[in-house]
Amino acid sequence: MVIEMSDTPGELQKALEPIADHGGNIVSVAHHRGDVTPRGTLQVELTFEVVKERLDDVIEGIEGHGLIISKLGEERFHESVTVLLVGHIVSADITDTITAIESAGVKVIDFKLAMPDDPNETSSARLTIKTTTEATRREALAGLDRISEEKGFLFIEPVGVR
Repeated sequence: MVIEMSDTPGELQKALEPIADHGGNIVSVAHHRGDVTPRGTLQVELTFEVVKERLDDVIEGIEGHGLIISKLGEERFHESVTVLLVGHIVSADITDTITAIESAGVKVIDFKLAMPDDPNETSSARLTIKTTTEATRREALAGLDRISEEKGFLFIEPVGVR
């Protein structure tokens, strides 16, 4: 959600309060004080989770505080799984691997790389992916399996997720 608000103390709290009041979980808040709209407002991007039945109440609460919602979109990332890759992760271009699996409905939300002191030894990476549906999760895991085979990684996933 993108909200337009004035750059005055307490405005951000007015936007966040209805989310908290309706059981929402704030994931991120991003704004740049220097980027002023032609109307003289700041745009603040809020990412949050809330049950669908309470979204209208959140919107009503935000607008009730006199704030303008300029963009509203839903990304539903409910299915998540953590996997391990073992191999020469860095030299095989992990960025390429992440880009290959990220698509509509798939996001890498956490990445941790463990590298030994000796660059000739294998490293390992832990990736947590979130997807919109069970089907996209299965597709993402199948894609990771193919990429791992191509790059010579050992691919470890939880039992029973595919």
